[in-house]
This record gives sequence, C-alpha cells and structure tokens, in this order.
Amino acid sequence: DFAALGGDSEFLRTTAKIVGQRRLVNQDVRLTAAFEAGALSWGGGTNRVADRFILGTNILRGFEPGGIGPRDQSGTVDNTLGGNLYTAARFEAEFPLGLPEEYGIRGAVFYDVANLWDLSDVDQTGGTIVGEGGALRHVLGVSVLWQTPLGPLRFNFTDAIKKESFDRDQSFDLTISTSF
Repeated sequence: DFAALGGDSEFLRTTAKIVGQRRLVNQDVRLTAAFEAGALSWGGGTNRVADRFILGTNILRGFEPGGIGPRDQSGTVDNTLGGNLYTAARFEAEFPLGLPEEYGIRGAVFYDVANLWDLSDVDQTGGTIVGEGGALRHVLGVSVLWQTPLGPLRFNFTDAIKKESFDRDQSFDLTISTSF
C-alpha cells in the first residue's frame, strides 16, 4: 500500500506471506506452515492507528483482534495502538476424526507465534505506552472444522502459552469463511 500525493499522510506499507502444504497418510492429513511479515515505512504526516498493523485471528489465534502489540494505558484507558512491524508463523496439522465423511467434520492442532511492535514516528506525548519493543507470543490450540451448507465453520480452542501481562487473550474463537 502506498499513500501520498495530496493526502495528509505519506507511507509505504508492505506485507509478504509464504505458505507451504504437504499431504500425508493417504492424503488424509494436511500439514501447513505459513510465514508472514509486514512493515510500515512512514514518510510524513500523522502516523495513525488506522494505518498501522493490528493483528486479528486470521494472523494470530488465541488473542482478541488487537489483543497484542503496543497499547496506551493512560489512566483508565487501555487502547490498542497497532504497530509498524509484525512477523507471524503458523503451523497446523489437519486430520480426520473418524466420523463418516459425509458429516464434513475434521480436526486440527496448531501452533502460532507472532510479534507486533514499533511505534517510531508516533507522537507518544502524554501517553503511558506498553509493548512498543514487542515480544513473541506463543499459542497452542485444537480446532474442529465443519463443512456446512452455510460455509466452513471453524471452532478454535486455544491456550496462549506465552503472553504479556497487558495482552487480551481468548480461549475460544468461531470463524465462518467462504471462497470464490
């Protein structure tokens, strides 16, 4: 993403993602590894929260959207600020549960690790900022995957095994998706 030319902000936001998959055990087990990173390079204007990266469950499961990374904890405020840099790695094994195939129900286990940090070019005057330096968060989880006529449902049960005291984790997440 590039912003400039007449706007009040100038930046270049870049993301990269690489995914590898391998099928095993008569094509019934699928192993997936995904690596992702992003960088926001600020050129001028006001570095706003809306321009920074905020990690959701599509990047790091086990935390609320905006649940990790720099936060402003001034007084009674506890606001996510996003970050200029992030990295994430996700590893998953998806497998049959032994139920009849027509039910469309499978299982998965996963391990996610990610970091969101850096508030350079951000005016932090008057704020109590935590998490700017970043720290890796680690999550283990199991999932139930169900192919329904409505679309694929995913029930994630997670445990954030490494987190910061100010993070907002969650032990359950339900997603529905579709593909075109």
